Amino acid sequence: MPGLKVRVATRGSKLSIEQVKIALSHISRVLGKVEYELVIVKTRGDIVTDKPIRDIGFKGVFEKEVNQAVLDGRADIAIHSMKDLPARIDERLDIVVVPPRGDPRDAIVPPPPGPTLRSLPERAVVGTSSARREALLLYHNDGITVKPLRGNLDTRLGKLSAGEYDYIVVSEAGLQRLGVRVERLVLPIYDFPPAPGQGLIAVVGLKGDPLASKLRKADDKLSRIMAEAERAFLEKAGGGCRIPVGGVAVVRGDKILFTAAVVSPDGSRAFWVRSKGDIRDPRRVGLEAGEAISAGIEKVLE
Repeated sequence: MPGLKVRVATRGSKLSIEQVKIALSHISRVLGKVEYELVIVKTRGDIVTDKPIRDIGFKGVFEKEVNQAVLDGRADIAIHSMKDLPARIDERLDIVVVPPRGDPRDAIVPPPPGPTLRSLPERAVVGTSSARREALLLYHNDGITVKPLRGNLDTRLGKLSAGEYDYIVVSEAGLQRLGVRVERLVLPIYDFPPAPGQGLIAVVGLKGDPLASKLRKADDKLSRIMAEAERAFLEKAGGGCRIPVGGVAVVRGDKILFTAAVVSPDGSRAFWVRSKGDIRDPRRVGLEAGEAISAGIEKVLE
């Protein structure tokens, strides 16, 4: 498919644009050279920066306006961080390509004095605006203070350097994709399950569009399996920005290992799910994990 030209809707952050480059570089390796034009879109989540994401009031705060550019014909495809997509997107759209996954884990910057979150100093101020990250932090160490932190990765690191926070929690994939060289502790998924879709990139196109059919040939098989399992989990378990739920699928041979947790907002109660299923039916694996965690949500948040 040499000479293909596409208009790509995306947010304007450095990380969003880097994800476009990563996705289209992968597609080019599989299908031939792809030229592209960026269509930069500001989302509700980009505009409202003085509130935690969970307080803005609806799902898809980083997704809706970007996908609308495709629906309006201003762009041919949209490229997102998978974790920004709600469980269900507009029925006229589809995730047509999932490139190879980056690291799904979270990282804390700088690393604590010991090997785990339990070694964070008492009264340390840790920055995050994620309900999931906040609850998990408090679950592992109730002596710390969690303070809201918004902004792109550069902004967050800048606030850390300025002394507004002692530590911040960010996506390891984001650090790697932007080539940020900082010391950090990468948090194991069995202790600190990431948001469903973290580390994955989603290329969204119109259903039935010939371009989408061509692009599907570049889909990464293993990453698609993980994406389908995690999105099915999200669909069943709910969660999002308000409920502290994490869930991640890892492929091992012909099996999918799924780790998930829901934690009360104050970190005092938690419910964990660790399950295994067949690689040939990732949706079923995700739905079963989601059903199990739904029971935990009732227990933990009652």
